[in-house]
Amino acid sequence: MPLFTNTTRLGDNVIMLRYIRRKIRDRLFKLVEQVLNGEKEAFLEERMTYLLHEVSETRQHLRMLLGESPRFQAWTAQTRASFDTQWHILPEGDHLATDPSFLQRGSKLVEEYTQLPASWFKGKTLLDAGCGNGRWAYVFCRLGAKVTAVDQSDHGIENVRRLCSEFPDFRAQAANLLEPLALTTSFDFVWSFGVLHHTGDTRRSFDNVQKMVKPGGKLLLMIYGEPERQGEFDEINTYVKHRRATSAMTFPEKVEYLRDLYPTELVHGYFDAISPAINDLHRFDEIREWLVSSGFGDVKRTFDNRNLIIMAIRKSSPISRRVTHDLHADRPTSN
Repeated sequence: MPLFTNTTRLGDNVIMLRYIRRKIRDRLFKLVEQVLNGEKEAFLEERMTYLLHEVSETRQHLRMLLGESPRFQAWTAQTRASFDTQWHILPEGDHLATDPSFLQRGSKLVEEYTQLPASWFKGKTLLDAGCGNGRWAYVFCRLGAKVTAVDQSDHGIENVRRLCSEFPDFRAQAANLLEPLALTTSFDFVWSFGVLHHTGDTRRSFDNVQKMVKPGGKLLLMIYGEPERQGEFDEINTYVKHRRATSAMTFPEKVEYLRDLYPTELVHGYFDAISPAINDLHRFDEIREWLVSSGFGDVKRTFDNRNLIIMAIRKSSPISRRVTHDLHADRPTSN
C-alpha cells in the first residue's frame, strides 16, 4: 500500500505525522552532533542539503494528509478571518493603494513581474483571483484592462468596489478559490498574487484558478517560495518567531504587538506575514509541474525573489494532462 493515500484514516494520519516529526528531529540531532565533532565542511554541506530536500518533500506529503484534520480546518477558518480583519482594520501601509509611491510605480511593477509592456493590458479581460483590498485590480483598471476581481473577504470586496468604482468595466464578487469559480467566461490574463498558499490547499485553488485562462491566455502566480539563499532563512525564522509569540492573541492584539516593534507603514505587511495560520511554502519545480500538466507552456520565473513569481501561457484547453494520481478525484467504489 502506498504510504500516502487520500483514503487514509485520520487516526493513521496522526501516527504518520508523529513518525515524520520524530525522524526529522533525529536527523537534526545527528547533524548537530556531527558539527560538534568537527566533520568536514563539504560533507556537512552535502548532508544539510539532503536534509533540506527531505523537509521540503515531507511538507508536500503533509499537505496530502492535513485536509482531513479538524484542527487544520480551524486553521483555514482562522486564515480567512485574519485576512477579512486585515482588509478592515489595516487599510493603509506600504505597497497598498493608499501608498502614493506604489501607485506611481504600479505599472512598472506589472511590467517587471509579467515581462509585458503596460500597453498590452489595454482592452484585455483580466481576472484578479484573490484581490485582497484591491491594489492590483486598481492598477490594472488604470492600465485599461477589463477587470473582474474575486476574493473570499467581504471587507476586501467592499474595498475593491469602492477603489475601482470609477471604471465602468470593473466587476467584483465574493468567491472561495477552493471551490470552482462561478464565472461564465475565461480571461486573457489571470493574476493571482500572494493568495493560493494561504488557502490550505494550494493545488486545489490553483486548479480552480488556472481553468479561468483562455487558450493562448496568460497566467501570473505569486506563491511563497522555500528559502534557499543566505538571509532568506533568517526572514522565515523572523516570521515564525512572531507567529509563535502572537499565536494566542486576538487580531487587534497582534496589531498592537507589531506597532510596538515596527513603523506604522510596515505593520500591515508584517500582519499579512505572521497572522494567518496557513502560510505554505513551495518549490518552483512543484508549481512548474502543475502548470505543464494543466496545458501551460513557456513557464518561467520572472523576478529574482525568494517568493515564486511565475508566468505561463496556456497552450491548450484547461484539461489536466496529469498521469499521476489526482488526489482530489473521487476514488471509484469497488464491487
